[in-house]
Amino acid sequence: MNLKKRLQKVNYRFLFVTLVALTLIYLSEPKFPYTANGIFYLPYFIIGLCLIIVGEIIRIWATGHLEKNKNLTTSGPYGYIKNPMYAGSFIILMGFNSLAINPYIHYILLVELVAFILVYIPTKRKIESTRLLEKFGSEYADYDKNVPDYIPRRLIAYPVGERRIEKRWRWQVFWENQEIQVAFAVLVGVIAIYL
Repeated sequence: MNLKKRLQKVNYRFLFVTLVALTLIYLSEPKFPYTANGIFYLPYFIIGLCLIIVGEIIRIWATGHLEKNKNLTTSGPYGYIKNPMYAGSFIILMGFNSLAINPYIHYILLVELVAFILVYIPTKRKIESTRLLEKFGSEYADYDKNVPDYIPRRLIAYPVGERRIEKRWRWQVFWENQEIQVAFAVLVGVIAIYL
C-alpha cells in the first residue's frame, strides 16, 4: 500500500488513538518498584502486559480469519462476537492504561470509555451493519441477530451453516490484514511507556 492510500485511511479513530497513546506515554510514571507517586508498580505492569498480550492474541486470531469484502466471516472469534478486532484493541488499550499508571488515569479512562461507548460503538454499528447487510443480505441479518457485538453470550460458536465454509486461521490472510504492523506498534508503545 502506497503512502497516499495510507494517508487516506487516517481518520478520527486513528487520530483519537494516537492522541490517547501520546498522552499515556507523556504522563506515564513507570518505575520499579514504585512510581513517582509511591504506587507499587509491579501489579500494574503485570496486569497491563497480560491485557496487551490477550488483546493482541484476539486480534491475531481475528485477522487470520478475516477476508475483508470477500466473505461474511463467521469463523474463529467471529463465531463468538462480531467485532473481535475492536474488542482486542479495547483490551490492549486497557493494558496500556495499566502500564501508564499516573495520577490522571481515572480521567483518561473515563474519556476513553465515553468515547468508545457513546461515539465509537454506535457509529461503527451503523456503518458496518448497513454495509454488510447490503453485501450479504439475509446471511448477515441472521448472523447479526445471533452473535453479540463485543461480549460473548455463550461458549458455543455461531454455526457455520450449509452455505458457509468453515475456515481455518491462515497466515496469508493474517499477513494481508497487516496485523504485523499493529503488533509492532503495540510493542513500540510498551517500550515507549516503560522508557
